Amino acid sequence: MSKELAVVGMTFKFVNPAHSGTVNVTGSASTKLKAGGQFVYKDNLTISIVNGSDGSTTINATGTGTMTATSIKLKTENVKPLREGDKSIVITMTGDNMSPPPPTMTYTTQVEIDNAGQNKTIGE
Repeated sequence: MSKELAVVGMTFKFVNPAHSGTVNVTGSASTKLKAGGQFVYKDNLTISIVNGSDGSTTINATGTGTMTATSIKLKTENVKPLREGDKSIVITMTGDNMSPPPPTMTYTTQVEIDNAGQNKTIGE
């Protein structure tokens, strides 16, 4: 199935709609492949989630993980691009519960690319 390639400016959504938090891209885009005039993000992109919430409690912590590319027909210059709908591994955070205050808790979540950031270049 063809989907848009993910570039700088992509947005995320949580796989579980009750979950929330701030998702930051901490890895870099490819310098070998462009889509819509911008560099494309590639497989194993590092992301972080800050202050994750399961809908009832928020944890004061940062969890890191990677995005996994599902493209099967597009790979160039050893770059396997991320596409809209690709998901992260399950990300775990352990830290203090912000509401109500401690005890320490563990929170796991997963995000996926909601909007690729461009709609001119697709890949399968």
